[in-house]
Amino acid sequence: MKSFSFWSFVFAVFGVLILGSSYLFPKFFEPLMASGFGLLIVGSLFCFGALFKSEKGNAKFLSVAALFFLSSIIVWSQPVQIVRVLTWMKN
Repeated sequence: MKSFSFWSFVFAVFGVLILGSSYLFPKFFEPLMASGFGLLIVGSLFCFGALFKSEKGNAKFLSVAALFFLSSIIVWSQPVQIVRVLTWMKN
């Protein structure tokens, strides 16, 4: 696993963990949700860097898949939460 693929995988795992912990700690929902999405977006950027460098392997796709999969689940089940997080990130 090359550099960009490795960091894409690391940011994806930490993003999913922090995003999941936002539901365990409702008092800190907004910061954890924003941090989780932020880490998933950074992981996706590393994924695109790995694609442009033509790195081998499929681990680099985990961050993009997790970002779209978790985003679609959250929007489908609780659409108000996304608006809440985006408003929090804007301010």
